[in-house]
Amino acid sequence: MRNINMMKSLFFLLSMLGIQCIALHAQNRLEYDIKIKSSNAAVITPKLKMGTSVRPDGESFSYTGNYLLRNGKPWFPVMGEFNYERYNAEQWEQQILAMKAGGVQVISSYIIWIFHETKEGVFDWSGNNDLNKFLALCKKHGMYVWVRIGPWVHAEIKNGGFPDWLMAKNIKLRTDDSAYLHYSDLYYKQVAKQCNGYYFKQGGPIIGLQLENELNFKNAPEYEHMKTLKKMAIRDGIDVPYYSGFAPGPDKQDEFLYTLGSYPDSPWNTTTKAFIKPVYFIKPLKADDDIGSDLLGKVDANVRNNYPLISAELGAGMQKTYHRRVDVSAADVAANIFAKLAAGLNGFGYFMFHGGMTPLDLGNNYGFQESRVSNYPNDMPLLNYDFQAPLGAMGIPAPSFSELKLMNLFAKDYGSKLTETRPYFPAKLKRSMFSTDTVQASVRTKNGAGFIFLSNYQRLVSLPAVKDFQLSLNNGTTVEMVPAKPITFPSNHYVIWPYKLEMQSVLLQYATVQPLSIVNNGGTKTFVFFRDAIAPEMVFDNTTIKKVTALKGCLWNAKSGTITCDKQEGSFYFEVMGKNGELVKVLVVTREQALQTYKIDYGNKKEALIFTEALIRQEANNQWSLEVANKDGKIEIKTYPNSDVVVKSISNGVTCKQVDAGNLFSSFIINPSVGNKPSAHFSPIVDNNIAAAQSFKDSILSVFKKSKEFNPLQPGPLYLPTFHSLPNQQLYQSNYSCKPSAGVVDWEVTVNYDGDLMTMYQDNKLVYDQFNYNGICKFRLNYLSKNTADPILIQVLPVEKQFDIYWGSLEKTLDDQLKAKVKEIDIVPVYRYKVAIEEKMVK
Repeated sequence: MRNINMMKSLFFLLSMLGIQCIALHAQNRLEYDIKIKSSNAAVITPKLKMGTSVRPDGESFSYTGNYLLRNGKPWFPVMGEFNYERYNAEQWEQQILAMKAGGVQVISSYIIWIFHETKEGVFDWSGNNDLNKFLALCKKHGMYVWVRIGPWVHAEIKNGGFPDWLMAKNIKLRTDDSAYLHYSDLYYKQVAKQCNGYYFKQGGPIIGLQLENELNFKNAPEYEHMKTLKKMAIRDGIDVPYYSGFAPGPDKQDEFLYTLGSYPDSPWNTTTKAFIKPVYFIKPLKADDDIGSDLLGKVDANVRNNYPLISAELGAGMQKTYHRRVDVSAADVAANIFAKLAAGLNGFGYFMFHGGMTPLDLGNNYGFQESRVSNYPNDMPLLNYDFQAPLGAMGIPAPSFSELKLMNLFAKDYGSKLTETRPYFPAKLKRSMFSTDTVQASVRTKNGAGFIFLSNYQRLVSLPAVKDFQLSLNNGTTVEMVPAKPITFPSNHYVIWPYKLEMQSVLLQYATVQPLSIVNNGGTKTFVFFRDAIAPEMVFDNTTIKKVTALKGCLWNAKSGTITCDKQEGSFYFEVMGKNGELVKVLVVTREQALQTYKIDYGNKKEALIFTEALIRQEANNQWSLEVANKDGKIEIKTYPNSDVVVKSISNGVTCKQVDAGNLFSSFIINPSVGNKPSAHFSPIVDNNIAAAQSFKDSILSVFKKSKEFNPLQPGPLYLPTFHSLPNQQLYQSNYSCKPSAGVVDWEVTVNYDGDLMTMYQDNKLVYDQFNYNGICKFRLNYLSKNTADPILIQVLPVEKQFDIYWGSLEKTLDDQLKAKVKEIDIVPVYRYKVAIEEKMVK
C-alpha cells in the first residue's frame, strides 16, 4: 500500500510539474501574442506653419500627422548627413553620387558659422566652404537638401560652431538678446544669399531647414527664441517646405516639425565602462534621451503626437572621443535603426552618413574641434571626423554602407505602403537588456496587412537563439500563427517579414524571407526578397493563384499554397500566375547577394539589379562607374534580368567580358589591361631630443589644465597642427611608390598599429590623426597628399597605465597599447571604371 501511495504521490507531483511546464510554456508564448486591428484610426493632420511647398514644375511636399507627403502621396524620406565643409570640394560630386548609390534621397548638412566668419565681418564661402557650389551639385544629381543653419549647431565643433569673436562679446547667446540676434541675422543673410536660386520654390533642391540644435524649447523663452530665429530666416529669404527642430518642444506648437535621434552608444558619456543602451528595444517610438546629455543632462524623449514621425540623427556610425573608444559594427548600427522602424518611424535621418575631416585653425595653431580646451566634456581628434560612417572621412565604404542599403532599398519600394501602417506590439515588452528568452516583435499594418519586425539583438550582449518561436496574430476575429510551425529564431538576428502583402493580383499571406526591392520591367514586376539563417517559407492565398511555374530546388504545395526550401543556401526563382492571368515574378537571393545589390534604371525606364562588391555611381544616362580597392582591379558583376542587360566598358585600357548567362543572372568580369603594383615602406626614426619633447608636452598640458573640464587621467590629444616631438613617441618615415595606370584614381593605405593615438605629418603639417579604437587606420593617399612620392611622418604615442579610458574592443590587447608601434602598412590601388549598362539588342 505504501508503494501504491508513493506512486500516486509521484504521479501527482509529475502531473503538477507538467501542468506548470505547460503553463510556463504558454506564459512564455504569450510574449509573442499581438493584437492587431483590421482598420486603423484616421490620421489627424495638424495645421503647421510651413513654407512654400510647390515648385514651378508642379512637384510638391506636404505632411500628415504621421508621415510626409510628396506630390500628395505618402513619402518615406531617406536622409543622410554630409558636412560638406569637412570634405574636399573637388570630390563633392563623387561623394554625392556615392550617397545616392547607398539609397540616400536627401542630404542634410550643418552650415557651421565658425568656418565662414573666423574674423568678424569677413565671410568666406570659397573652396570647401562653397555652399552655392555644393547645392548646384545636389540639384544636378536630383538630391534634395535639408540645411541645418544653427546658429548653434554642435557638430563636435568648438563653441558649437559660434565664432571665437562672438564668444568674446558680452552678450546672451542662444536667446532673444538684441546683440545676439543682430550678429545671427548678418550670418543668416549670408546663408540665404548662398542658397538663393536653390530653394525648392525656385526649382532647387532645398526642401527643409533646421533651426538651432539641441535647444530644449519646451519652455516659453526658448520657444519664443526658436520662433524669432524662424521669422528672421524667412525674412532673409529662406522659404522652404519644411522647418524643423532637433530637441523637445511644446506638445501642440505649430511652427516646427520634430525629428528624433538614436545612437548605438554615447561617446560623450562620462563613463569609461561598457555602456549598454535600451535603444535596441522594440517598443512604442521614443527618441534617445542620452543625446546631448553631456551638455543638457537627460532630456524628454517622448514623441510628440500629430507630427510626422521622422528622424534627423540615427547613428549611422559613432564618433570616437578620447575617453571613449567606441567601436560599432554594421549590425550595431543597423539594429538600432531597425528598432525605430519597427516602432513606427516614417523617415530615416542618418548621422553621419558620410564622414569628413575638420579644418585646422592654422591661425591659432590648433583645431576647430570640440575639446576640453573649449570647455566641452569631450576631446575629439583635431582632424578626423570619420564617425565610422557608411562612407568614411575620405569616402571609404564601411560594412554599414551595404547593411543600411538593405533598409534603404526596402524603404524606396515599400516606404509609401509602410508609412500608412500603425505599429502593434506584444502585451509584454522586453525590459531587460540581458533577457535571453525573448524575441522582440512588432507588426506594422494597415487594414490588417503590412510587415512583421523581429529582433533578437542587443549590442554588447551575446543573446542565444530562441527556440519554439511563433507569433500569434489576433485581429479580433481570427488568430493566425506565423510561421505555421514554431522555429528557432537565431541569435543576434533581426528581420522584416511581409504579412498579407499584395503582389499585384497575388496575395502573399506571410514569408520568412525579407522584402528587398521591386523590379519593374515593362508590364511585369519582380518581387525580390532575401533569405538568411531562417529556412525560407512563403505562404500564398490559394484563392489568388492559378499556377506556380519555373520553380527549381524548392517545393510547391498547391494544396496549402506554400513554397518551402530545404536547401541550406542559394538563390531561387519562380513565377506565379494570378487567377486573372497576371504574371508575377519572384526572386529570392541570399543575404550575401542582397548586401551587394544596387537597383538601377536603364533604357526605356526599365529597371535592373546589379550585384557587385564595387561601389556603383550613376555618372550619366546609362553610364556608371564602379569603384573597388583591391590588388588586381578585378570586378565581378551579376545582373538581373539575365537576358535583358549588357555591361560594356567605356574606359580606356579596361576590358569587360561576359562570362556567364545563367538561368537567373548574367555575369561580367572587368579587368584592367595593366595591373598597378604600388608599394609602401616604413622605417623607424630616432629622435633623441628628449628634453624638448618633455617641454612641449608640459606646455600643452599647462594650457589644457586651464579648462574646468580637464582630467589628468584623460589628457586628450597632446599634439598640434604642426609637428612636435613628444615623450615615449615612436616615429616612422613612410614612403609610397605609386605610378598611375588605367582605371586607378587613388591608393588605399592600411596601417596596423598599437598605441594610444596616431598622427601623420607632411612638411611638418598634420594631415591625419586617429584615436586608436581597433588598431587599424585606413586612408586614401591622394586625398592626403598632392604628391604621393613625398614621405609621410607617422607619430604613434603609447597609453599610460594610469589613464582612465574606455577601450571597447581593444580591452583584450590593452598591454599592446602601452607600447606604441606600427606593425604593418599595406597599400592597394583604388580602381574606378566607367561602364555602359544598356538594354541588350535583340537580333
